[in-house]
Amino acid sequence: MIAKITNQNCSFKKISHVFFIIVCGLVLVTLQGCAKQKSRQDLNAEELRSKALAYIQKKDYDAAVNYLEQLITKNPDHPQIAKYKLLLAESCFKAGRYPSATQLFEHYNQFYPSDQRAEYSKYKALLSKFYQTLRTDCDQTETEDTVKLCQEYLDNTAYSKYRTDVADIKRTCEQKLIDKEVYVFNFYMKQEKYESAENRLKYLRKTYLPNNSALEARLLYLECKLAQKQKNQEKIKESLEKLVSQYPESQFTQMAEALTTKSPFFF
Repeated sequence: MIAKITNQNCSFKKISHVFFIIVCGLVLVTLQGCAKQKSRQDLNAEELRSKALAYIQKKDYDAAVNYLEQLITKNPDHPQIAKYKLLLAESCFKAGRYPSATQLFEHYNQFYPSDQRAEYSKYKALLSKFYQTLRTDCDQTETEDTVKLCQEYLDNTAYSKYRTDVADIKRTCEQKLIDKEVYVFNFYMKQEKYESAENRLKYLRKTYLPNNSALEARLLYLECKLAQKQKNQEKIKESLEKLVSQYPESQFTQMAEALTTKSPFFF
């Protein structure tokens, strides 16, 4: 009985020893395989390009950005560097990295102004900036910057492919800026800061009315509302008469007329 137990123990020890050797072998092979894998910093230009394209194919744009950035940094004089810069901008855009995309597209447009893709890069720069704009009650710096980029595009007579879309984006942004000014106007009205509210209206007339005649009816209504708070009956009459004669079907005319019968509301 003792001999049998002893033989079993010996067999178990042999099996354990063999298993240990196999495990060690597998670990060694794995470590050797890992050691053979190059880090991103050690890849050459072609390897970095292949990796980036593979991740783009998988729609893993964040990973693609990492390889493209390394490719451009390590190979600034590469004959295809312009192509890689535009690909990096596109990858940032698709990854939702809009601030980086804006800068990269703008850099491409400015650095390669004669390139056939310069117009496209300008369009994508302003589109990236547009996607960074915030709601009306927030800071509108990004909206203002988008308008500037749109105007730069429209001022370039060589650009035509995206002109309609750019004009629409510009109008959308300008409307957002108008809405922000009206939001501030209403804030001052609630605070009974009527002089500041009046300055908002003057700014709207000077800045936006010359290129947006449809704004006139809205401004006349806001002037009526301000005049009512200031108990300026003459101004109310003047603004209301203009609304009735020039914009008889406008909603703002109806709203201004309602001011004499019920409390004003903000629009």
